[in-house]
Amino acid sequence: MTKAELLAEQARLLALANELARRHWGVDYTGTLRLTARNWTRRGASFAWNTETGLQEIRMSAPVNERLGPDNIAGNLLHELVHWRLYTVGSPFRDDDAEFVAECLRVGAPFSQTQAAQRAYQAYLQTEKEAA
Repeated sequence: MTKAELLAEQARLLALANELARRHWGVDYTGTLRLTARNWTRRGASFAWNTETGLQEIRMSAPVNERLGPDNIAGNLLHELVHWRLYTVGSPFRDDDAEFVAECLRVGAPFSQTQAAQRAYQAYLQTEKEAA
């Protein structure tokens, strides 16, 4: 992927992030989005933040995205947007937080396959089942 193609795809993903944020929360995505040419092996996307600098950034890998296809890319982006949205409103926003699980379920975002995230998902489902 050329630099120009990378930047164009980054701009497309940022526009998609805004569309998804408006659809699910009625707000624009206020962070940044960085698409890297580096080929990641352990993740599809990530949300980075820094309370001192105010950084709020979704990071994605172009080579990973090329392997995933449009639906999985949008799913990964929505998952990271859930992190961003909960972070910006001061709610727990990590993969293993019940609030994060609940919001992912509400908006239809996929879950991380890490053991901690899967345990949180199962615990959330159990809690909901017991409450019903």
